[in-house]
Amino acid sequence: MNPMSRVPGYALLVAAFIFAAPALLPNELGGTALAQEEKENKSAPRSGRKSASMSVKVGDMILEVTELLDAEKYNEALAILNKVKAMPKLTDYEKVNMYSMYGYLYFALGDFNKAIDSYETLLQQPDLPEPAMQQAIRTLAQLAFVKEDYQAAIGYANRYMDMLGPDSDMYALIGTAYYSIAAAKANPTKADFQKIVPPVDKAMSLAREKGLEMKENWWLLLRVAYWEQDNYPKVREVLEQLVIGWPKKEYWTQLSGVYYELKDEPRQLGAYEAAYDQGLLEKSSELVQLAQLFLQAEAPYKGARVLEKGFKAEQVESTVSNLRLYSQAWQMAAEDRKAIPPLKEAAGLSDDGELYARLAQSYLNLSEHKDCIDASKKALNKGGLKNQGNVYLIYGMCQYETDQLSAAKATFRRALKYEKAAKTASSWIAYVESEEARLKQLEDSLKRARQALGETQASLVE
Repeated sequence: MNPMSRVPGYALLVAAFIFAAPALLPNELGGTALAQEEKENKSAPRSGRKSASMSVKVGDMILEVTELLDAEKYNEALAILNKVKAMPKLTDYEKVNMYSMYGYLYFALGDFNKAIDSYETLLQQPDLPEPAMQQAIRTLAQLAFVKEDYQAAIGYANRYMDMLGPDSDMYALIGTAYYSIAAAKANPTKADFQKIVPPVDKAMSLAREKGLEMKENWWLLLRVAYWEQDNYPKVREVLEQLVIGWPKKEYWTQLSGVYYELKDEPRQLGAYEAAYDQGLLEKSSELVQLAQLFLQAEAPYKGARVLEKGFKAEQVESTVSNLRLYSQAWQMAAEDRKAIPPLKEAAGLSDDGELYARLAQSYLNLSEHKDCIDASKKALNKGGLKNQGNVYLIYGMCQYETDQLSAAKATFRRALKYEKAAKTASSWIAYVESEEARLKQLEDSLKRARQALGETQASLVE
């Protein structure tokens, strides 16, 4: 039972890192704000170095680009940016704003190569503000990840933390990159997946120190890392956290599967039952599996009730195997009467007579001998029986109980042909013959008594 596989869920693992922090917004550098200020007061003297200033003309164009980006008119925004780039003698500050907008624009257009080139060029600008540099590196880590250049993504993430110190999201990105590297290999090793663990552990440790909430995808990274290393105790610990924080069906069922791997059958059932109690199990196969777990745990009544509700809600398919399991659950729960309808339906659908044989046994247990005879006949007619001799025994017993002694004796003689049934059949034949003899003796006695009574009455008349 493998509750997990390597690649499914990949998008969930990586999406948070690709889009959690968007590409560097142009106004984060302050350029558009400066441009707006200069537009409103063109006569105001500019202060500071030339490299940190922006002309009114460039400011107007930058504002227009910002408005077009907000309206998602990317081609028009690109045309204006190209005009800005063609202008002579741009200040360093104007170049910073221009390249940041190029990066943002290409990111939005999905042209990640040009976005990366733009941000790399941005980093080369002199006097680049520290916040802009940090955000650009963070965005480059994301873009490298999108391009599946995972080593570059790891490098950018480490570079970012060298500047700002430890960062949970960057550690998590590194862990996800190692996961992606391992998943891309034809034959990844356990050591490949072990690389995921340290950075994710650091991300979690930092979050705990700062009182931040753990992220679901961090736990998912650890889950797959430990699973691929066959470290089921650790997978169990991770899934136990997931069902607490994010009680989804897949986590409950996977936890049940891990308990199975750890041979902890009570908890295996408990996890699956917890998912059922929360209304998370809806598929026929899921409900059938829960019923089977109940039967294995010697709780057949609960298993029967699960199937009963499932059939009524039309969640459980009316297949031969499901109906047979349903009937078996009631039989194990000593509810023979309730076992009859599903067993009868299953027997009608089955290709052989095995279920009719079981149905005949159930009728015999309930002393419904006429129905027992009918079911026995159908079992024998359909054939394919594993123990045909036993069916003849049941058939003969029900005939005996309906006073068909000659027919019962003939049926028991047929059972003599089968080794497993021969001894019992001989006993029944002897018993039936003794009963026939007893009945004949009784009949003879009654006959003599009636004859004697008639003679006595005749003598009195004379």
